[in-house]
Amino acid sequence: MIAVLFRLALLTVGLAAVELGLGPALVSGSLGGWALALLVGVPLLVAGSAGFIGPLLGGGVRKGDSNDG
Repeated sequence: MIAVLFRLALLTVGLAAVELGLGPALVSGSLGGWALALLVGVPLLVAGSAGFIGPLLGGGVRKGDSNDG
């Protein structure tokens, strides 16, 4: 449960950073806004998304099982 909450927190912070950065970046061309959106927000979104997508694609792996088809 803690892992799910951590992934949701990563997604939340990432989306907030992108949203806060894109406003000034698109309106006034702010370099800080672009940096916040691209250097902080996007990596957090990717990390949070990978936390959910990885187990979905990898499937359940039990001890002694092979990842081969």
